[in-house]
Amino acid sequence: MADVLEIFDVNFSADRTCHVEALVDDMVLERAQTDLDPPEWGPAVCRGSFYFCDEDVIPATDAGLIRMFEDRIDNWELVEVPHWEEFGEDDA
Repeated sequence: MADVLEIFDVNFSADRTCHVEALVDDMVLERAQTDLDPPEWGPAVCRGSFYFCDEDVIPATDAGLIRMFEDRIDNWELVEVPHWEEFGEDDA
């Protein structure tokens, strides 16, 4: 189960598939393992999806929605973010 830190976009397709774009923890290697230290993993923007059933209910809170996505989505895929979008105008 992946930890969702922030939700950016949620939409539904005609076949009742829920598509989510979110910031997910521990998705990219930030520092490789050395002889003395373990690898360090960090968050990344990812996409995932799941089939929204008739019995499913959209939670009333953001925390509930995040919990639902963490439980139901197991196929998170990295979203390629251009380098210039990672930083503000002052950092470029």
